[in-house]
Amino acid sequence: MKVLLIWLGKMGQFHLQNLLNISEIKKIYAFDVFEESFKVKNEKIVYSTKLEDFENLDYDFVDIVAPTKFHYSYLEKFIKLNKNIFVEKPLVTTKEDLDSLDDLIKKTDYSWKIWVWFIERFNTVSKFLKGKISELWQPKLIEMFRYNPASWRIQDVDVTTDLMIHDIDLVKYFLSDNWQITWKNVQVDTSTVLLKFQNTNITLSANRITQQKIRRIKFYYDNLTIDWDLMLAKVDMFHKPSEYLTSKWQDLSISYLIEEKYLMKNNQLLEELQEFINIVKWWEYKLLADYESWKQSIYLLNKILENVWN
Repeated sequence: MKVLLIWLGKMGQFHLQNLLNISEIKKIYAFDVFEESFKVKNEKIVYSTKLEDFENLDYDFVDIVAPTKFHYSYLEKFIKLNKNIFVEKPLVTTKEDLDSLDDLIKKTDYSWKIWVWFIERFNTVSKFLKGKISELWQPKLIEMFRYNPASWRIQDVDVTTDLMIHDIDLVKYFLSDNWQITWKNVQVDTSTVLLKFQNTNITLSANRITQQKIRRIKFYYDNLTIDWDLMLAKVDMFHKPSEYLTSKWQDLSISYLIEEKYLMKNNQLLEELQEFINIVKWWEYKLLADYESWKQSIYLLNKILENVWN
């Protein structure tokens, strides 16, 4: 297989290294406007600062890792070419761009596939927690924290679009689309949003003024609290010890029992790229259902940001 890689910033370099580790990939056409980005030397890679050098070549999919503000223009170009597309989150940031993409897609022959890179769905702990929801039903409260020191490479979007979008997608992955925004306090570098889904309250918090890197989710049930650390791939489950709260044990200050699990860390991007490659190779239809899911994440993002910057 051959792939066209768009942009070679920090994340683009990460994509490049993972593409090199996939046996099916035999050729990588890598575009960036800066020659100093052409750091990795490998016989599989062909570099150019001119996208037109690659546009009309034969390749199996395009991997778009450009800054968010350029997503729409690249998506428009390659949708018109009926190319398979793997694109960094978010797909686009405005409802207007999303509606324009819909119009473009309706004019195609639907022979191509699109995938938006929401990496946390491929975290081993995400799969564990989704299984817990299936087993225990939905929690009464979900708290989600995503903190990261400010980065020079992320200058074009606010913290809700940059970081919180991952947790917006995870809430969809764990539950469903039928949420209600009950409260929000959104700034450029800090954001807190409260959501309601049926009987579950959800708190989302994102922060770029911190000096800590935190990725954490907590589920609260009546007799169980699940504390998930994405950074460590660790899950702590705090069980209410009802079986011990008899007269025999009342003199002991037992408040909870801890069940600690360390899950196998995985290369989420590599797994997601491999899944997309398998889809390109074997599926005969576009990922319409997943595309609709990604669209809902953008719609909620827009509702959260509505009237914030006015």
